[in-house]
Amino acid sequence: MGKIFCSTDKTFKNPVGPVKPNDKICFRVKINVSLNPSDLYLIFDRYWMQGSIICKMEKIAKEGEEIVFEANIRIQEINIYKYHFEFYSNGQKKVITKEHMCFDGKIQDWHWNMEKEDWQLTVYKPTPTSKTMSDGIMYQIFPDRFYKFGKIEDLPKDRIYREWGEKPFFSDDLIGMDYFGGNLQGIKNRLEYLKKLGVTVLYLNPIWLANSNHRYNTSDYKEVDPVLGKKQDLIEFIDEAHRRGMIIILDTVLNHTGSDSKYFNKEGRFQSNGAYNSRNSEYYDWYYFSNYPYQYESWWGFTTLPKINQESISFQKFAFAEGGLLDYWYSLGIDGIRLDVADELPNHTLKKIYDVSKRNKKEIIIVGEVWEDASNKTNYGHRMEYFLGNELTSVMNYPVKEAILAYIRYGGEYWASNLVEVLTRIFVENYPREIAYSLMNFLSSHDTVRAITKLAGPEVNDQDKIWQNTHDELSREEYILGRERLKISYLLLYFLPGIPSIFYGDEVGVSGQKDPFCRKCYPWNRKDKKLLRFFKEIGKFRKKEKEFFGIADFEVKWADDEGCIIKRMSEDRSMILVLNRTNQVLDLPSDIYEGKSAKIIFNTKETLENKIAPYSGMILELM
Repeated sequence: MGKIFCSTDKTFKNPVGPVKPNDKICFRVKINVSLNPSDLYLIFDRYWMQGSIICKMEKIAKEGEEIVFEANIRIQEINIYKYHFEFYSNGQKKVITKEHMCFDGKIQDWHWNMEKEDWQLTVYKPTPTSKTMSDGIMYQIFPDRFYKFGKIEDLPKDRIYREWGEKPFFSDDLIGMDYFGGNLQGIKNRLEYLKKLGVTVLYLNPIWLANSNHRYNTSDYKEVDPVLGKKQDLIEFIDEAHRRGMIIILDTVLNHTGSDSKYFNKEGRFQSNGAYNSRNSEYYDWYYFSNYPYQYESWWGFTTLPKINQESISFQKFAFAEGGLLDYWYSLGIDGIRLDVADELPNHTLKKIYDVSKRNKKEIIIVGEVWEDASNKTNYGHRMEYFLGNELTSVMNYPVKEAILAYIRYGGEYWASNLVEVLTRIFVENYPREIAYSLMNFLSSHDTVRAITKLAGPEVNDQDKIWQNTHDELSREEYILGRERLKISYLLLYFLPGIPSIFYGDEVGVSGQKDPFCRKCYPWNRKDKKLLRFFKEIGKFRKKEKEFFGIADFEVKWADDEGCIIKRMSEDRSMILVLNRTNQVLDLPSDIYEGKSAKIIFNTKETLENKIAPYSGMILELM
C-alpha cells in the first residue's frame, strides 16, 4: 500500500513548506478503494484555539487500487495552522493524521477524545534578511574569556580579578563574580585569527555595564563595562571588523535589568533616583511592584533581575523612540542584535525592535533566543508570532543542536529518526525559507555543555556544580573520541542552510560542563592545532562555496545507526554529504550517485574508493 499523504512530498502538497498569503496550495490524498471513502474534508485549525477552516476535497482520479482526492486552496490570513483530514469509510468516520516523527499520514478511527498529531502550515509575510546570515560563518564570543590585550585604566575596584586560564568560580556565592580581563581591544587584536577561520559575523555576549562577568544584569544600557574598555574601544573594534568584511551582533537584554542598576538601584550604587528608591522615580513604572518596594516581579524569581514592564510608555520611549536606546546602539556601528529570552517579550515589543532596526539598517538581523521550535511557540497563554512578519529574522537553532549531538553520540534508530524529523521540520516544513536560511546553527553556547564534552564526556543530566567540577575535564581517551565526533558534527552543521556558528574555543578543543564551566578562558598557549586546521579548512571550503550554500535546496536522504546522507541542490549543482558516525570503515551506498558520476570536494579523512573511514565525512559533487 502506498502513501496516503506526505506533507514534504510535492505529489501530495505543492508547494512544500510555508506559504505566503493567497499562494495556491494543492493538497492530494490517496485512499485505498477497499475503504470505500466518501466526504473527504481538509480541516485547518488556527493555532491556539482561534477557529477552523473546512475544505471539501474532490475525487479526481483512480490510480490502481487508490482513489485520489484533491483540493486547491488559497489562505489569505497570516497565521499558524494545524491541519488533518476527515472522511467516511462505509459509514464510519475516519481521520487521517500525521505519523509520529515523520510527515506521512495514517488512518485512525474518529472519536471525540482521540489523540492525534496534525501537520503544520505556516502562512507568513516575508521578512527581509541578511545575505551574510545565509552564506557566512559566525563566531560567538564571551568577552571576558576570549583575549586580554593592552592595559585598561581605572578598573573597578569592587571586582574579583583572576589569572588567565584558572577555572571559573562555581560556588553559589561567587559564580559570575570573577573576571579574567578579556576585552574589546583583545577581540580587535585577534580579528586576523578569526578571518582565517572564515568568520564573517561576530556575536558578542553583553558588553554593557553590569556587576557580573556575564553582564545579563544590565546596570547601564549606554555605558560599556569598564573591564572591557571604553565606548571608543567599541567603535574602533567595530570599524576594524567592518574593514575586514565582518559584521557585529551585540547581545541585547530588554526583558529585565539588574537590581543593581541606575534604573532600579536597589543596592544604592548609583546617584540616580531608581525605581526601588522612590515612587517618583522616572523609572518607577518600568517595573511591576506588588508590595513596594520589597516585592516585585523578576525573571524566573531571581530578585537581582527585576522584570521590565513592556507596557510602560516611559520605557518604550527610552528604548524605541527616535534617538532612543536602539538608535544609539545602531549609531555606534553595530549590524544586528541578539535578543536575550526573546520568548519572554510580547509581540508588540518585538515589532518595535524590528521597526527601529528597519529604520537603521537595510539588512535586518534580529536573532532571538528561543529553545524550542520557534514557528509555533506559545508563552504565557498566547502564541508568539516570530516568523509571521516584522519580528525576528533568525533564532538560535537549539532543536537542531540537540538532534545532531544526540545522533552523533548515540546513533540508533530513535536518534536517527529524530535527526531526520528535526532537520526536515525546521528547514523544510515549519520555518519560512528566509528564516530557515538565516538561522544561527550552533553546537555549543554560553548556556550549554560544550559540544566536545556532550559528544564524549560524562553526561551532566541534573548533576550539581560540585559533580560538574569533578567531571569537567575529559580523559585522553574521551578527548580523542570527542574530537573525532566534533569534526563530523561541525561538518554537518556547515552543510546546513543558515549560518554555522562557532562558540569561541570549540575550534581548539575547549571542553566544559554547564555554566560556568563552558565559559573557560581561550587557551592561547595550548591550542589543538590539528582541530584548528580542520576548522580553517572547512571555513575555507564554506567561503569558496558560499553562493551555493546560501541558496541551495535541502533534503535529508536518510539516516540510520551508521550514518546519514544529506543533499543540497541548486538549479545547476548538487552536493551530497555522507557521514560515518561509527568506528568502522563503511561501504558507500550503491545508489548514492543517483546514476551520475561524482567527485569528492571535501573530506575529513582519506579513504579507499567507495568506502568511508570511521568517524569521518565527505562532500561529493554530482557531475
